[in-house]
Amino acid sequence: MVVTAALVVAGGASCLSLLNNNVKSPEAIGGGQSVAYKTESASELKSNKWETAETAFAALANSDLGSQAAAGGGAYQVASLQMNDQRPAARPAGSDRKNFPLYRFTDDSSVLTIDHAPRETNSFPMRSGQKLAYVTERNSALDQGRLENSLRAQQIRPQSLPVKEPLTKLVEFDGAPFPYDGGGRSYHDNRVLLHIPKGFDARRPAVMVLFFHGHRATLERDVRDRQLVPEQISASGMNAVLVAPQFAVDAADSSVGRFSQPGAVARFVAEAADKLARLHGDPLTAKAFANMRIIIVGYSGGFMPTAYSLYNGGLKNRVRGVVLLDGVYGQLDKFASWIENNRSSFFISSYTHYTKRHNEELERILSEHDVPFTRDINPDLGRGGVAFISAEVPHRDYVTHAWVDYPIKDIVSRLGDYQLPTTPNAVAQYDANARR
Repeated sequence: MVVTAALVVAGGASCLSLLNNNVKSPEAIGGGQSVAYKTESASELKSNKWETAETAFAALANSDLGSQAAAGGGAYQVASLQMNDQRPAARPAGSDRKNFPLYRFTDDSSVLTIDHAPRETNSFPMRSGQKLAYVTERNSALDQGRLENSLRAQQIRPQSLPVKEPLTKLVEFDGAPFPYDGGGRSYHDNRVLLHIPKGFDARRPAVMVLFFHGHRATLERDVRDRQLVPEQISASGMNAVLVAPQFAVDAADSSVGRFSQPGAVARFVAEAADKLARLHGDPLTAKAFANMRIIIVGYSGGFMPTAYSLYNGGLKNRVRGVVLLDGVYGQLDKFASWIENNRSSFFISSYTHYTKRHNEELERILSEHDVPFTRDINPDLGRGGVAFISAEVPHRDYVTHAWVDYPIKDIVSRLGDYQLPTTPNAVAQYDANARR
């Protein structure tokens, strides 16, 4: 239900629609109050009697609630306020759909108290550059200047409904690992594979999965089409998104490029938040993406960017878990240090004979530091835990077939804090021959 206009009544227990042709003044309300509202535009809601903020303002002003009512004026005053996007990189007026919450304002001449309206009427669509009309009690001591400043200062929350269809796109990044001129071999593909699953809801807790591919890989051929990483995220049933940068292009090279610089991974993730919001279609979701906890999945040669992300990536306490898929080839000190200092997070390493020796060495280091580990993955990874899982399957198939088919799906699905209410899409049945 779209609430196009509402007036919060005392206590916030009920609402009076201002679209009713027979609208009447409500019972007396104690304390100065105001509710901000905006009507839908004519193109969005043609049946709306008040098709714009301006016509709504005029209708209010001439109603029993407004200043032009007979016999001494109505109980409420009506005013309008221009709402502009004040962000540094503001887009043209009208280009950004926003969600402006409804508030109740009470002024005791010293403090302006702001309470949210009832949940079912707590927001409505808004675009930069459009007017807000609002009503206040005529006999209120509410300071109009302070009210308008407070309205402008309120955080505009994402309105977006759950994503209707999965969104997958290769996007160029300024902060991608490559190209990089800091020494060593460089590559020129600065694209990143982004994926937002069907049902994703920016209003719910969510997690960002960073996937770092291995040797001789490209994002299209391997990460997307062969390893089915976007599909695994969708099939997890969790409120999760995927960010997978291109490292060495189709080469036997574990170089991390720009990710070797202190704080580079944090800057990359910040850019990912903006790019995900653009892919999502609502720029206001950028803040939700920017605040997500992070899971890093490194496959094979992807262990190097994983290690540097933990060591000097600047992600601080945002990393909720790390998964290495036959990827412990070195950097044991970096992994051990992160595990020891982040015991509420999880660390999973699944391995074949290629990395068995390094996994056993990492286990020894952890034992010396009294860090417990198991041979089984915790069903609820939200509680953390360290696990080493032997799975002797073809290394090339490890992203689709390790201790289970589709191990990334399995890991993400163990994060119950991010459960979506919808039924997840199934991933195609694993077929080893088809993946080669």
